[in-house]
Amino acid sequence: MTSKKLIVGYWNIQGLAHSTRLLLAYHGVEFEDKIYKTKSEWFDHAKPKLNTVYPRLPYIQDGDFVMTESIAVIQYAALKTGNQDLLGKSQLDRVKISQTWGVVNDLRMVIGTLARDPKYETVRDETLAEKASPYLERISKALGDKEFSQGYLTWADFDLFYRLELVGRIKPGYLDQWPNLVEFHKRMNNEGVKKYRKSENYPKFYLYPESTPWPGEERPDRLI
Repeated sequence: MTSKKLIVGYWNIQGLAHSTRLLLAYHGVEFEDKIYKTKSEWFDHAKPKLNTVYPRLPYIQDGDFVMTESIAVIQYAALKTGNQDLLGKSQLDRVKISQTWGVVNDLRMVIGTLARDPKYETVRDETLAEKASPYLERISKALGDKEFSQGYLTWADFDLFYRLELVGRIKPGYLDQWPNLVEFHKRMNNEGVKKYRKSENYPKFYLYPESTPWPGEERPDRLI
């Protein structure tokens, strides 16, 4: 486990950084949630000084080293936990993990498009049934009775964990038709994650409430 305090930089929402935050919290890795609340804070002040040729959000900073691009950020976070299995136990497993992430990313795009749809309230149920459910069905079938997507915990499980949670926020109880996904979510929500959810600056919105039809506020009384 790293002896330095990592920094995860992102906007004041959950968005693309949250899977990484959850992974670190799950493993008890201390990190600073560097939150940018205004465009000026990021674009005018922080971005020009970030020590990378690819300055963008989210990023993870480890001393003087900076990694950007969300898929790389979460894998670097996995590397710093000391649990090497998160990156895959074999070359083939690493490919399979990328496959899992690809399907989960397709689900992410469905959720993001729905959340930004001005007709969110009227198209919600149809979108879940026609666009989200096929992915959920495949993910459920692939998971089967395994504890995690590869049979052991990997970085892609944290992306899945978070996307399932968003579906549950969109329509509480919707995931009940896939009991193994519900159990998977419960399994991932360990004491480290629960502690992080109670932290002072924890971002509770998926997207900005002032500009998004469905901002996806996290409800502590029911996560899915």
